[in-house]
Amino acid sequence: MKWIQGTGEGFSLLSPAQKADLTLILVVIIWGTTFVAVQRALEEIQVHSFHVLRFGIATVALLPLLAMRKPATHSGASAPRGLLLKVGFLAGFCLWLSYTLQTTGLLHTTPSRSGFLTGMAVVIVPVLAFLVLRERMEKRTIIGVSMATAGLAFLAFGPEGTIDQPPQLPDIPRGDLLTFGSAIAFAFQIIVKARWASQLSALKLTIVELTTVFLLSLSAALLLEDFPDPTKLSPTLWGTVLLTGLLATAFAFLAQTWAQRTTTAVRTAVVFAFEPVTAAIFAWLVIGELLSPLAVFGGVLIVAGVLRTSLGSKKNHSD
Repeated sequence: MKWIQGTGEGFSLLSPAQKADLTLILVVIIWGTTFVAVQRALEEIQVHSFHVLRFGIATVALLPLLAMRKPATHSGASAPRGLLLKVGFLAGFCLWLSYTLQTTGLLHTTPSRSGFLTGMAVVIVPVLAFLVLRERMEKRTIIGVSMATAGLAFLAFGPEGTIDQPPQLPDIPRGDLLTFGSAIAFAFQIIVKARWASQLSALKLTIVELTTVFLLSLSAALLLEDFPDPTKLSPTLWGTVLLTGLLATAFAFLAQTWAQRTTTAVRTAVVFAFEPVTAAIFAWLVIGELLSPLAVFGGVLIVAGVLRTSLGSKKNHSD
């Protein structure tokens, strides 16, 4: 108990930006565990139907928190409802598009490659942040982004490794292209939150965002797929739904929204570049996917880039 108390006190001594970085690192570790699980789930359920379950559970899980929350005192409490709905829909649409492309890509490419290419958002976000948000890029950030980008290049475009369980419909170029499109959509989601998250309740914004993904997924599932009977789905699939719905969605996106109130879009993207490393580790542990030496070197560069950007400054980035 003293260790837990000491850990909590240590966390409280960190700056808001450092707390945000640590929270985002926890998020990408959780996300890294899901690539293999989702790929296996697609053997039993189609893409949009899976997202209906995942985002439906995530939304329902957050609603009790809305009822229990105390009246907010920050500026988001007085933000107009129209702004909340607009930002929540924009973020939700970008997130729905990103997950649709990423999950469809997992039918054709491997979990590690999917994780690597999803991490290409680290290259896209700084450009969007400069063009859309007029966010200045510091030398420390440029170095960190460059290191992470080089690492992603080694990971994504280096020699292929080996895998015990190939994807369901192997077509690596198609899967990689879909996944790169997912990275672009996710980069826009980060930018939307960076622009407006500080003005809105993190919980309310996340609920609107996830509800949007749920409704879009439900519409697509009803139009394009044969929605399965939930009672006939396997316990393994339901375990994946709970893992992705509760931890990788409800907790992760609420944490992201909260963190982006006190950190920049570029810092968020660079921390998220750590996701390919966690994805590769779990792919190796679960399905025996082995990386080439160049891919391992790329992972080291990504970690170095994350540390350089996230821990290289004492400045509070909440200004």
